Order: sequence, then C-alpha cells, then structure tokens
Amino acid sequence: AGPGSYTVGTMSERFDCHYCRDPLQGKKYVQKEGRHCCVKCFEKFCANTCTECKKPIGADSKELHFKNRYWHDNCFRCFKCYTSLVNEPFMLRENNKVWCSNCTAAEDAPRCKGCFKPIIAGDQNVEYKKMVWHKDCFTCSQCKQVIGSGSFFPKGDEFYCVSCHEHKFAKT
Repeated sequence: AGPGSYTVGTMSERFDCHYCRDPLQGKKYVQKEGRHCCVKCFEKFCANTCTECKKPIGADSKELHFKNRYWHDNCFRCFKCYTSLVNEPFMLRENNKVWCSNCTAAEDAPRCKGCFKPIIAGDQNVEYKKMVWHKDCFTCSQCKQVIGSGSFFPKGDEFYCVSCHEHKFAKT
C-alpha cells in the first residue's frame, strides 16, 4: 500500500483502535483499508519501512515510494554523494540503491587510461584501439610530454612522440 492509501485525522465520533481497542475520540488516528487505528498502532502494524534507515515511516512523516520501496523524504538521497533526490531525477542501481543523474553519468562514463578518472561528455580526449585518455593524460612513454592530439607511434603498450620515436627507434 502506497501513500494515499490511508488518511490521518482527529476522531470526532466514537471509535476504538482496531488493534489496541483504545478509544480514539478526540485523538489523532489513521484510517487504512476501512480500519481506524491510533498513531502508535499504525506505526507498529501498518507503516511502511524506510528502505534506507529501516525505521517505520510514521503517519506524520512524508513518504516517497518507487517500485515497492519506501523512504522518509529526508532519507531519499543519492547513495554516492548524499544529495537529496526529493525533486531530482534518479536511477535505481545495483543493490537497489538510488543515485542522482550526475553520479550515474560519472560512474557510467569511460575511464581514462592515464588517470583512471571518468571522461565526462565535453572533455577533450584521445581514443586509440578501444582505449581512451583525457587529451592532457595522453603522454609520451619516454619524455612524458603531452602528445594530446598530435602524431604518435605505438610500440606495444607504449606510445612515443615523433621526436622520441626517432631517437629511440630510427636507424642511423
């Protein structure tokens, strides 16, 4: 049962709590599935459990739900950066954790072979044989100078700028 499947009010008529049988007249109560119950019994028997903190989501709490999972509004945060996701786009990822769109994009981005950080859309990069580097991370194996988008010579797992390749491999 999601939010909206119960109502909260103050009892003006003579009703007893469905569970503990305490009188509800003049007290706050919850009506769920045609049954009236006190707030204490609602939290004990009827409230959904927060996916994040594992505590019941009380009648006075704001509840968020997605795919049969429930959260207190202040528990609905990105697993990675802890940003509130109440009014933000999110993704449900492995282990049923919710992630903001920024963390999802960074996690799914290809990784630079030089610094191993994600290559985000808009970053200048170099691609070679299914490998990718940030432009400034693509350096000569010999002199360590940035090759960037300049000419280079591959030798096994190493890459050489034109100058170092000539010095190291050119026949004299």
